[in-house]
Amino acid sequence: MFKTFFAIITVAVVALTTTFAQPAGAPQRPKDRPRMEERLIKKLNLTDAQELQMKKLRIEMMKKQTQIHPRIQSYRLDTKELFLSDKPDRNAIEKNIKGISDAQEQIKLNLLDHWFAVNAILTPEQQKIWKKAPMEFEKQMRGRGRRMMGDHQGPPDFD
Repeated sequence: MFKTFFAIITVAVVALTTTFAQPAGAPQRPKDRPRMEERLIKKLNLTDAQELQMKKLRIEMMKKQTQIHPRIQSYRLDTKELFLSDKPDRNAIEKNIKGISDAQEQIKLNLLDHWFAVNAILTPEQQKIWKKAPMEFEKQMRGRGRRMMGDHQGPPDFD
């Protein structure tokens, strides 16, 4: 049961992370189609106080995530550089891969903390809607398709 719940939360985390990390020039959604978070907030029918708390929690979570993403990018670049050396150092590469994994785990745990913090400010009726959100995010992500690994030359990309 916990594994299923954690898997659903992980999917929601990925969905939220990719929502907040769209690169410049990413395809824009039509202006008349609200984002999934906006639709969820509308469904929750939050009070003004709850909405303010939710915004503060979101900002707090985003600050934490913003500190982690550069570390991941740095590990990835260092790893690519290690692969390019004449004699790649397996131990150094493994250390960087572990650093990437640890940072990605922290991102997921931060989002899990955020989920529970938001859940704590909701009424029992709102919690029922909030608990369905990870599954809805998963459906949306499946609908968009997933990036497939392609054939490429050289060291792994780690992106």
